[in-house]
Amino acid sequence: MLNPKTIIELDYQFDNDQIDELKKFLDKYYDIYDHDVAIYKAEDYAKQSYFAQNVFEEIQKEMALENSY
Repeated sequence: MLNPKTIIELDYQFDNDQIDELKKFLDKYYDIYDHDVAIYKAEDYAKQSYFAQNVFEEIQKEMALENSY
């Protein structure tokens, strides 16, 4: 997912059954479908999320611009 609209941080690790249950809940009550949800383990987020990688690249660009002045 490259352009998420909402990011939720939890101090809790879901197992696969809980992830499925959460996705069903979001679909049932909010019409948010499975393909609109990406759930990562915190330790895997930076490697697996396209959004996280994009943010990192943008930060690097900004730092490079600041250092060029």
